[in-house]
Amino acid sequence: MKEHLKECLRNFFIIVTCINVAMFVLGSILAPDQRFGYEAFVYPIFYAALASIPTFFVSAKRVLSVKQLLFREVLGMIIVMALLFVVMFGGRPITHEIIIIAVSVAVSVVVIFAAVNAITWILDSKTAQDMTADLKALQENAGVEE
Repeated sequence: MKEHLKECLRNFFIIVTCINVAMFVLGSILAPDQRFGYEAFVYPIFYAALASIPTFFVSAKRVLSVKQLLFREVLGMIIVMALLFVVMFGGRPITHEIIIIAVSVAVSVVVIFAAVNAITWILDSKTAQDMTADLKALQENAGVEE
């Protein structure tokens, strides 16, 4: 459980960073003249918390196959997209501008999901390499002492 919580927190901060970048890029393209107050700093944290919900509540008790993992990730992404659309656009009439923003948000979610998974994979690979090197060193030291 402790490892799962650490993974969720790590992913949360990666998501916050990616959301900040996405908001900058989309804001620069879609609304370059718009300026925000300090409350805008809360949105990436709030959206990252929403995006972390599926990961926080779903943990596999066993090792998943690639197909199962991919299905779980895609399902999580769809849930996050639905949550974001409800929070961002719920109750607003559908206009051309809303559709453009919604498509931009959807593309951003896909890119952020890909980035988070890539960054997580890189960090996990580095950890695995370090653990393998430590294990080899431990085995070599154990062989020398005998």
